[in-house]
Amino acid sequence: MSPPLPPDADATLRVLRERYRTASVGTPARFETIACRLAGTPQSLEALAELQRELHRVRGTAGSYGFMDVSELAGVLEARVARWSADPVLDREARAAVIEEFVVALRRCFERPDAPPDAAGASRSAGE
Repeated sequence: MSPPLPPDADATLRVLRERYRTASVGTPARFETIACRLAGTPQSLEALAELQRELHRVRGTAGSYGFMDVSELAGVLEARVARWSADPVLDREARAAVIEEFVVALRRCFERPDAPPDAAGASRSAGE
């Protein structure tokens, strides 16, 4: 059995989530840059590797701070990007659009200070 959390734990978690949200405001721009690269060269293994690294990072950190929708979607996309890397024609024409949709979800989450951690409104279609 786990020991009970201290009474101020919820407040501490809220502060940490807000710090993460504030620090993550630039994250969508990184994905936008990668989406632009993929729009021009969707088969770029370098762009796909960078995308996979960024998705992995977001998956772990977002989940750690309670942004589970973002973490889940990043994980689904990470697996999809692995398939893109293995198959140069899979979703070739849609790759940039898929990442742009993810950017929209990230912006919804990270630019709204009143948003609870799981209120990203992330579209599941990006990960399908």
